[in-house]
Amino acid sequence: MLMPGDRVFVGVSGGADSVCLALVLKELEYEVAIAHLNHGLRGQAADEDEAFTASLAQRLGLRYFSRKVLLTAGNVEASGRNARRAFLNELLEQHGFTRIALAHTRNDRVETFLMNLLRGSGSEGLVSMAAVSGNLIRPLIETSREEVESYLKDRGQAWQTDASNMDLGFARNRLRHVVIPELASQFNPNLVDTLTRTVEILEGEDAWMRALVEDWLGKNGTKEEADFVIQVDALESAPVAMVRKVLRSGLRMAGSELRDVSFDHIESIRTFLEQGKSGKFVEIPGGLQVAREFDRLVFRQKLPSAAQYEYQLKIPGQVHIPELGKIFRAEIVGSEGGSLEGRRVFVDAESIGPYVRIRNWKPGDYYRPAGLPAGKLKRLFQRARIPRSCRASWPVVVADSTIIWVVSFPVSREFAPRGSSQTLVAFEAYQI
Repeated sequence: MLMPGDRVFVGVSGGADSVCLALVLKELEYEVAIAHLNHGLRGQAADEDEAFTASLAQRLGLRYFSRKVLLTAGNVEASGRNARRAFLNELLEQHGFTRIALAHTRNDRVETFLMNLLRGSGSEGLVSMAAVSGNLIRPLIETSREEVESYLKDRGQAWQTDASNMDLGFARNRLRHVVIPELASQFNPNLVDTLTRTVEILEGEDAWMRALVEDWLGKNGTKEEADFVIQVDALESAPVAMVRKVLRSGLRMAGSELRDVSFDHIESIRTFLEQGKSGKFVEIPGGLQVAREFDRLVFRQKLPSAAQYEYQLKIPGQVHIPELGKIFRAEIVGSEGGSLEGRRVFVDAESIGPYVRIRNWKPGDYYRPAGLPAGKLKRLFQRARIPRSCRASWPVVVADSTIIWVVSFPVSREFAPRGSSQTLVAFEAYQI
């Protein structure tokens, strides 16, 4: 958990648990600094907590950092937790410390387990209060609240009591002061110890499953720029529990912190493993999207709506299309040259006027490509396995309302060069 030379920021509220943690780490001779976040929710009492922690730091000879924030309406507990995390991470980066220590105890761990169980969490949520998580540590996670207070009393060390911890309007307080004592009284007097063992068992099993998933993703998942991609056929025969773990990991790989990602979200993604789901997608909290694109699941940041565009290209001439990062060029030639893999094609000059227009693909576009079946352009995209995410901005070259050419495909039959064609127009698209 801690190595010689670690420099530790301790989040201290002024309560017994965090005061105990600061003292213990000081006694163990680690380099310690105290960080206090004043949520400003309790007026004078909050200011008294701040003054107490400042005095404690001074008496212990520790560096002290504080910040006062104004929490927004909504879930105050979650907002406070997020504000504290941001404050501590900022301090860690600015001052070159190596660890953030939080004073969660065994009781906190059991309360979090029950809270998440009642909300319908899986194993990952049930063991979310890990002893070590990256640079965050919880040195008191195996220590009871009673042991903490006994330690402080033995040393004559006072602490602050937060009156809001008795407010039964908060779900955690109801769990702490009503539900757990009642369960212990009616079913198991050693409830906290029993549930602590349960959490430890689940933690080991969850770590084992995460290792399996990481190994699986190393073989079957790929990072493509900001996207994370999984081959569908690799998941089709996997156990359901494995699939769910993989999907959550895929979201994490794409940048999700998995907050507000529910069971229903994961199940919606899981339906994409069925046949006939290509082109389907689901929005995920946190600005993510998961799409089935042919035989792949793609986890990505939510795609912005494709910009609508339309440009005129004179013949001869060229035009820059910033929405695509491409330049389109038209030149009059006497004979056909190379096709440049679908980026350069030829049309009969007499079949078009002095200019053409280049615009987005539009639903309903009908196309008659030379050498391919005529039909809706959407069907051509599907046969060519062009992902749905790419189609909306796909460039289409038209004369009046008739499609001449769709980039990467053959020109339309009615505009293709004939044996009698004396002059041709070469259209070319290239990236800049």
